[in-house]
Amino acid sequence: MKDADWERLLRQSLASAAEPEEKLNQRIIDQLKEHTQMKRKYKKRVSAGLLAAVLLLVLSVSAYAATRLYSAKQVAEHLGDPQLAVAFESKGAIQVNQSIASGDYRFTLHGLVSGAGLTKFKHSSEGIFPDRTYAVVSIARQDGKPMPNTDDPEYGKVPFFISPLIKGQKPWQVNIASMNGAYSEDVIDGVMYRLIECSQVEMFADRGVYLAISSGSTFFSREAFAYDEKTGELKPKEDYSGATALFDLPLEVAKADPAKAEAYLKALLNPSSSQANDAEEEEWVKWSKDLRAKIRDGQSIGETIPESVKEVTYDDSGNIKYTHEDWSVTTSPKEFFEEGQIGFSDRISISGDGNTYKTILFHRDENGVITGRIVILDYEPKRF
Repeated sequence: MKDADWERLLRQSLASAAEPEEKLNQRIIDQLKEHTQMKRKYKKRVSAGLLAAVLLLVLSVSAYAATRLYSAKQVAEHLGDPQLAVAFESKGAIQVNQSIASGDYRFTLHGLVSGAGLTKFKHSSEGIFPDRTYAVVSIARQDGKPMPNTDDPEYGKVPFFISPLIKGQKPWQVNIASMNGAYSEDVIDGVMYRLIECSQVEMFADRGVYLAISSGSTFFSREAFAYDEKTGELKPKEDYSGATALFDLPLEVAKADPAKAEAYLKALLNPSSSQANDAEEEEWVKWSKDLRAKIRDGQSIGETIPESVKEVTYDDSGNIKYTHEDWSVTTSPKEFFEEGQIGFSDRISISGDGNTYKTILFHRDENGVITGRIVILDYEPKRF
């Protein structure tokens, strides 16, 4: 949804599978805060439609190096979602920490958690399907070179498809795009971390669920994966030129809900449902364009929270830092303002609970002073 480009919050090696000690976890977090330049976060809604494919040759599965990669909890914290970070450490979370090396990359599935109300950032489909599944995956280069940072021109030139796939369902029909999916990602210390989310997959535990990854496309690619429609089995194609990985998610069969799963698939595969999704996409595009146009024209978009108005600070890398209650932004001023630009930036981040929606606005005056504020939006799109 390039046209809906508001600010989405918008995310090696072999070792023991044991979890690092809490003291080590905290040290990693402290080092991250001190030495890692937090880049702009991208949150992307995955638009439904488009058929593609993904898979690969020899899969070498191993436990990840706990001392070199960040945990699912730490990634959620880095992406500004402490509520989800707590969920990744909860009793119901699944710690996986397995890696698959393929092509130029090593993919690690860190963990996943399912449930309702696990994050402060609400997806538009939660009013219909409140239960969601969240998973953290990292991508590192096998040659040790860092992945491009989000402000690097090379960032995004090699696209990746990361999605749960239901065994027995055509993967080009049932994937993160059609399952109300989204993702946030960032690059930390040369490793790309992606936090994906979609409708809850535990209801399919009795069928089995894959977590598929491939390079070269943001959609499922039949060039990368071979799907047997008789058996429902999915395999990487050995002659695929890119990289692929296929994890078998360790879901508890006892959590399966066959009736709910069947009803969900029926609604998902219903053509009228697809038309409704398309209408919703169009409404989001129209709304975001209208919102940004109002900002550029100097019109009011809502009520400013007085105590949130404050001048930003700067870190050692020159990034602006703004914090108010549970909102926190650290990013390059270039992400919000072009050279010489004054006034309000129309690059915004939005969060809401289905009823009330808020955004962060940044303003730069003629002296270069940047001020941040939280605005409660006074209108919302017709469909959420």
